[in-house]
Amino acid sequence: MARRRWAWYRLKRVRISTPLFLAMLMVVVFVGWRLLMVQQSGLEALHATVVQANEMYTREQDALIELAQRLELSKTEEFIANEARTKHGFLVPGEIRYVVINPEVLWDNYTPPPADDTP
Repeated sequence: MARRRWAWYRLKRVRISTPLFLAMLMVVVFVGWRLLMVQQSGLEALHATVVQANEMYTREQDALIELAQRLELSKTEEFIANEARTKHGFLVPGEIRYVVINPEVLWDNYTPPPADDTP
């Protein structure tokens, strides 16, 4: 009869009771579920950051488009003449400037219309 040699890779069969097996299974499932929840909350935070970055990128792109349009507009002669008249008070030769001293007489109830704040 040949003698069996013991090897380190052969494991002995161990019997585990059903309640112990179920308890170990529940621990493994709970740990896995908890890791999943931590990962999910991290993904939600990352998603919120991406959404915020996309909104900021869109605002910056809109501002860039507006600046490019204003730059194109500033190259026209009409824009330059209008800016010289309104901001710096320049006049074209032969032009007459009228200054209203008493503007409240121009309106019925002595209140001016709302100012237009657009540049």
